[in-house]
Amino acid sequence: MNAQQLQRCSSYDYQQQQLAGDPGLQAKWDAIDAQCATDAAAYPNGYQARAVVTIPVVVHVVYANTTENISNTRIYEQIQVLNEDYRKTNADRVNVPSAWQGIAADCEIQFCLAAVDPNGNWTDGIHRVSTTTASFSTNDGVKSSSTGGTNAWDRNVYLNIWVCDLGSQLLGYAQFPGGAAATDGVVLHYKYTGKTGATSPYNKGRTATHEVGHWLGLRHIWGDDGTACTGSDLISDTPNQAGENYGCFSVGSVQTDGCTSTAPGIMWSNYMDYTDDACMYFFTAGQKTRMWTVLNGSRAPLKTSLGCVISGVQNLSLSNVFNLYPSPTDGLVTLDFGAANPSKYDISVYNTLGEKVQETHVDMLSEQTMTLDLRNQSAGLYFVEVRSATEKITRRIVIQ
Repeated sequence: MNAQQLQRCSSYDYQQQQLAGDPGLQAKWDAIDAQCATDAAAYPNGYQARAVVTIPVVVHVVYANTTENISNTRIYEQIQVLNEDYRKTNADRVNVPSAWQGIAADCEIQFCLAAVDPNGNWTDGIHRVSTTTASFSTNDGVKSSSTGGTNAWDRNVYLNIWVCDLGSQLLGYAQFPGGAAATDGVVLHYKYTGKTGATSPYNKGRTATHEVGHWLGLRHIWGDDGTACTGSDLISDTPNQAGENYGCFSVGSVQTDGCTSTAPGIMWSNYMDYTDDACMYFFTAGQKTRMWTVLNGSRAPLKTSLGCVISGVQNLSLSNVFNLYPSPTDGLVTLDFGAANPSKYDISVYNTLGEKVQETHVDMLSEQTMTLDLRNQSAGLYFVEVRSATEKITRRIVIQ
């Protein structure tokens, strides 16, 4: 089956399906669009976030067989792709056409697998559920335990991503902001999640990048109007486009259509088109502004979610006095143990994938402070965990 026969995304159809069931959704979407327009006018060069936001993610793997029960590796890869694409650190960003290099945006949004479940227990952020349901569709069956899937975790604390068999054609779909809490999140076909073992040409994790864009309020770049040129994605810095694109175009090539007939042409390499994973490279500054309008609005609780913070024993001496600084840092971090009694400590550093990237053992503190050297780590968010015989605490650190 070729790419044109596959349904790259059903988010628009799903949105219309939801609207038919709840006509009141239109007023919510109109209010979001109005605020997006206000913010777009206020930030003509793109919204500049005061701080990078980290969104905790729970990946619900709903599987009927071992093939559908995808590996942790593929999930880690998927989180990494999201982080690269939303922070503009993806290696293929160099392929953004020169005409749009200036508006290709670091969205200042990143993602981490949840460390705490809704009951306050430790989790690796991967929730596996066996099912007898052969495949799912856009009817949201995968989002409920009563229909063979699994229920959403609190959408004010987590981004829910369900991975399952979506049948022979559909790659994924997402719920736009404003919908019901019980169905909020993104659904991905297991074949097109992550990279290792994923099915070409959708094997670079960009289905999730695209669907999370919808979850943060982005529309398809052509405005879902067929070829009429009257629809819009409501973003001023994306050219008017007649319809979706499939396959790949050569790097830097200018493609035109009936809506935009002159250079630099249509923005086929944008994440919100339908091109192959290998030909999607960027979000624009205008798209970033729209996503941040949503993050400052209906999805604002996620900005302060503690879903990625490993909880520990509270109200004990080390918890009360321990600190680390500076943050952001160039990699040299001071650990200040305050007035804690000298003790043995295990110090572990985790990245946003939950991987331990450094470990130090201290047999006995000789001074109140010590220096942790993380200069060999790449820029991003990390979690520094300190364990004693009786306590475990975690602090965040950002490496620039």
